[in-house]
Amino acid sequence: MPSVIKRLLVAPWILALLAGCSGDADPPRENKAQPNSRASVDGYGDILVGGRPVTGSRPSGISKFPYQRTYSEGKLYASVTGFRSIAFGASGLESVYEGSLTHRKGDDVETTVDPGVQKAAFEALGERRGAAVALNAATGELLAVVSTPSYDPAAFSGNSYKDQEAWRKVTGDKNKPIFNRALREATAPGETFDIVIAASALHHGLHDTVDEPTGGDSGECANATIREALARSCGEVFAKLAADLGEERLRETAKGLGFGDDGLKVPIGVTESRYESYRDGIITVTPLQLARVTAALANRGVMAGPHLVAEGKERQVAQGVPAAAASLLLPAVREKKEWAPTDAGDGTPSSWSLTYARTGEGDTVALVARVVASDAAAAARVTAAMTEALA
Repeated sequence: MPSVIKRLLVAPWILALLAGCSGDADPPRENKAQPNSRASVDGYGDILVGGRPVTGSRPSGISKFPYQRTYSEGKLYASVTGFRSIAFGASGLESVYEGSLTHRKGDDVETTVDPGVQKAAFEALGERRGAAVALNAATGELLAVVSTPSYDPAAFSGNSYKDQEAWRKVTGDKNKPIFNRALREATAPGETFDIVIAASALHHGLHDTVDEPTGGDSGECANATIREALARSCGEVFAKLAADLGEERLRETAKGLGFGDDGLKVPIGVTESRYESYRDGIITVTPLQLARVTAALANRGVMAGPHLVAEGKERQVAQGVPAAAASLLLPAVREKKEWAPTDAGDGTPSSWSLTYARTGEGDTVALVARVVASDAAAAARVTAAMTEALA
């Protein structure tokens, strides 16, 4: 089990750097970390993926900052590690674990990330704007957190002119590679929110099963069951269910499933997914939040607190929706293969995909991807790649 470490006191001017360097930064805090197994090696502690360091450090020649951070496969893990820069502060896990990582013989931080799943999602996303999340439904372990396009944190980890140029390039990029889309980009959920509506309808007794006619819509969606309405993307069916439920009951279900949680940390801070009004279309969701909803259905309605670091402490759980409603809805969600594209927020289409896979130990994993592309199947290819990596 990880051991308790002493927090390194950080000078106020360093904290100012961290606070101002990027909107993606997280404040340092005291946490548990793995003792550094490389006791004979001076330098920072490392961030580990699959038990292997994906960071390193080397002498900087600067007395105030004796070491400079190095990264292996920096682009692949930037959405997990964040960056550590002599000139520009830190973000991500580098910032959260500031104290434990930067001791002279610092402690290591062990992540829950599965390197195969992370790499599969990263390669499938390519350079397109997008994100992918793999979440163990029972344990809350995050097996993949991917945001693209990515960046190499090693490019500006020092304070040279070259580092300055690299920083200007990455922060000036219109595609915002430093922005962690998996955890912090909240956009319109499109028809993926139909899951929340269906869960609420089952919870509040509008329907006893997913195979009863709903009495709504026309054409192939006329009197469609919840199962059929999900499969056929029958928007009017879910609009009617939402109207019959009313805003209060729908908001109650959304809140139970994690919407409105403005203090969620994994331990990197996560943008709040909002439910204000279905009628007015004021709903936003992050890829992580959609993974939480998807995972809850596979875990009999129980939401395990998502976490990116193996800290060895008791996991937090909450009953998102009743077990009966989750069990009824799960098969219908599993059968849904395509999700209608939504607007990415700037007029470009965005595809969603959510599905389930199993680990080698038999655990169910919720897989979610979002890709800004006109290709409606783009996100599905990302979750398919993650599924294959888990097999």
